[in-house]
Amino acid sequence: MRHLPNLNDLSTDEIQNILDRAATIKANPKEYSQLLSGESLAMLFQKTSTRTRVSFEVAMTELGGHAIYIDWMTSNFVLSGIEYETEYLSRNVSCIMARLKHHSDLEKIISASQVPVINGCCEKFHPCQALTDILTVSEHYDGDLSCAHIVYVGVQNNVSNSLVSICSKLGIQLSIATPENDDQAESVDADIQTIISSSDRIRHVTDPKEVIGSADFVYTDTWIDMQYFNNPDFKNEKETRVKQMAPYQINKTLVKDIDCKIMHDMPIHDGYEITPEMVRDPRSIIFEQAENRLHAQKGLLWWLYDQAGTISI
Repeated sequence: MRHLPNLNDLSTDEIQNILDRAATIKANPKEYSQLLSGESLAMLFQKTSTRTRVSFEVAMTELGGHAIYIDWMTSNFVLSGIEYETEYLSRNVSCIMARLKHHSDLEKIISASQVPVINGCCEKFHPCQALTDILTVSEHYDGDLSCAHIVYVGVQNNVSNSLVSICSKLGIQLSIATPENDDQAESVDADIQTIISSSDRIRHVTDPKEVIGSADFVYTDTWIDMQYFNNPDFKNEKETRVKQMAPYQINKTLVKDIDCKIMHDMPIHDGYEITPEMVRDPRSIIFEQAENRLHAQKGLLWWLYDQAGTISI
């Protein structure tokens, strides 16, 4: 039985297989309308969500299965041991997707689950987003992806971590343009930092202007995690972060007339990491990227259930 805690656990061939399946289903969705007939996915949320919930729930529905939404705070996960609740849950469903604040909670869920577990996002990794991103890049880049150059501008976080992982696996050139990383930041992962420092395909710079001129894709993410953005207790840290990050905003001055595609994994905070003008710029593929969450989830679910040996096609 396979789980998806992050993309480091997958081989290059396995990642490519998931992406190929996603593209195949996207091109012929009706042919796979009963692929997961009779299967149930538990969707467990500690964090708020739009795209993760919608894409997984619609994916299961369109593949013939069923998705169950579970709010952590209104379930007994908030009262009991995570392992106990997980073992019970896994005796009722055929897969679990968990969107969590802490990777340590995901590890507990994986240890207790009798069915495959998908990391739907935690503070360290967002593997589902990275699969979506590369599916989107492949649709908007003519030629070998090893020649594509993605420039990620903003803060090092779970999204950039998973981009580092998938780009290093697939040999895609990735530049991370962020301030120097805080070793105490919650998203820091030692394995990811090792890849950044050792890979000849991954580069870190502190000035986006060093790399953005050769970008095929310019990618940004929120500067402040969603659980902190409107939290009054985080007000001072938010103000400090916004001042620090001003040079990393995706705006008309930064991207100028660069022949690139603009990406953002959403949710968007207007006037912070990206200006409204750039969201609607002709180069923007933000909403195509967001739509691909659905197709990437389908490819992942197909692959994971196939690995578990519970379906045949």
